[in-house]
Amino acid sequence: MVEAYILVKISTQTEIYGYNRSVVEKISKMEGVENAQLLFGDYDAIVKLNVPKIHDVENLVIEEISMIPGVEATVTLLAVDDSILREG
Repeated sequence: MVEAYILVKISTQTEIYGYNRSVVEKISKMEGVENAQLLFGDYDAIVKLNVPKIHDVENLVIEEISMIPGVEATVTLLAVDDSILREG
């Protein structure tokens, strides 16, 4: 399994109350998304993915998450299995 964290910037929509929340709710319903939370700071949300292959991370970020209206930018962080570090 591949674990990844996605930082998401969401555009500001003052006329729509709770716009950030609705984007996070859409993301949280996607297959492979383990958790999605709103953030305070430079990014508006963080998403934890747990998928079988790295290619699945690419598909989720490029073809699904980034296509949600309001998503301005994403940063993908791949988690490293610490057993790999111990072997090296």
